[in-house]
Amino acid sequence: DEWICDPVLQAGLAVVFTTGLAFTIIWIMTWWRFTTNLNRLRRTGSACISDMLRKEKGQELEMSKKALPKVSVLLPVKGVHSMSVHNWQHQMESTHGGEVEFIFCMESTEDPAYEAVKRFRAARNSDTSRKGQGGEIKIVVAGLSFHSSQKIHNLLEGVKHMNPLSDYVLFLDDDAEMRPVIMRDMIFHLEEDPSVLVVTGYPHEYIAPTTKSVSFAAYMLLGYRKLAYLNICLLHPPALWGGCLMLRRRELVDSNIGILEAWRERGYSDDMILGGRVHRLHRRMCHPTTCVLSTEVDPAYSFAKHFNYIRRQMFVLETYSDMTDKTQNYILLVLVCIFVLSIALIFHIVSLYFVVRIAARVLAGNSTLSSDSYCGFFMAPPLVLESMMVANCACSFFMSMQCDSIINQTCQFVSDRPDKFVHRQNYFMVLFGSFVGFMGNLAVQSSSAIATLFTDSIVWSGVTYYQKHGKVEAVWRKDSQGKPYTVPAHESMQRSLQTNTVIE
Repeated sequence: DEWICDPVLQAGLAVVFTTGLAFTIIWIMTWWRFTTNLNRLRRTGSACISDMLRKEKGQELEMSKKALPKVSVLLPVKGVHSMSVHNWQHQMESTHGGEVEFIFCMESTEDPAYEAVKRFRAARNSDTSRKGQGGEIKIVVAGLSFHSSQKIHNLLEGVKHMNPLSDYVLFLDDDAEMRPVIMRDMIFHLEEDPSVLVVTGYPHEYIAPTTKSVSFAAYMLLGYRKLAYLNICLLHPPALWGGCLMLRRRELVDSNIGILEAWRERGYSDDMILGGRVHRLHRRMCHPTTCVLSTEVDPAYSFAKHFNYIRRQMFVLETYSDMTDKTQNYILLVLVCIFVLSIALIFHIVSLYFVVRIAARVLAGNSTLSSDSYCGFFMAPPLVLESMMVANCACSFFMSMQCDSIINQTCQFVSDRPDKFVHRQNYFMVLFGSFVGFMGNLAVQSSSAIATLFTDSIVWSGVTYYQKHGKVEAVWRKDSQGKPYTVPAHESMQRSLQTNTVIE
């Protein structure tokens, strides 16, 4: 017990304990927020938060269809995966009841997504049973970008072809399911609160009933999502998710806000730039609890894929458009992703070690709490200190699982197939996998954050991006022969400004 009685070590353990306690408290806040809103939805018999709030205020629910706002939905797509058509189908049908246009944006006609979207559009247009459902589908081929991320370039070209009469713009990734309540609640919060610049959704992976086993890397991904739950404990979170963002069209194109200008100026991350604009203008971002976009976790998800995904997430924090972005991103990178997550990893490792020590004490019959054993900075028995750390870790893990459970229940509530969120895995195996996977992700994320400080490049979908002073400096691609090539960034930018893309 000599080492645990050392006052300096106890002070360090106090920092570790406080970090774990902070995680527990924030997860409690997230759980409480989702639980409260879900109970209110059930009590009022409402399908979405907007209806719930109107009922609680005694307001009329029905609005004239003429009064419903127009929405442009921009979907940046690359390639086709097993769930692409399924997700597109959900996105077409998950509207607010008003006029909606869907603009699929892709890099070239050689992208498999091009032919897939054309076939999807033709099938919907020929399906008489779906007549009147969804909205018009447009296709924009943006061309290759060598001056910004391809996603930002695709979005910028899609923005050029939006309906000028649209009231709102929704940027939506194609790798998650959409629900009608999501669009309605996003519009509601933009209509009700002028201080909100952007409304965001958040992703949620779940284990499907048909899944027989889950890889360790998949549990690491679920652990990464648990960290995201810390960000949505409040209605107005400090960060956005780029996979689902809604803005007022007039503010998106407003040069005084400068979103499109920052994207165009060699931007890499659409959501981090947008988040920086929110903080710079002292506006707010918003996340309604119903705005959770669910997707099945891939049971064969690999460690290599997860490592690259986390590396890309950390690389984003090295990119910025101005000093506001830079300050915000480096706080996240250094303070949160390196120091806090490293301490959180130590917290779990120490807790596991203390479990072993407590078990050894009990088996040896040495579990007394006499005053003779008091020591160190806190003048407490080592068994008490160890037990407090273990209890804190157990509460932290329990609340993270409760957050996952209540978000699953929210997805069930807004889904037309609630049964698909109920997995058939062994519960104790899920608990073990979740705990170890969370620790594994902490190790990968904190080490990736450190590596980001010493590198200026990242590979995203086979394309290598180089950044300098927070902006895209160069983009290298491979030709049909596998040879790398690039185009100077200034030439690529000039070409994109002069080229008029055609909408199909």
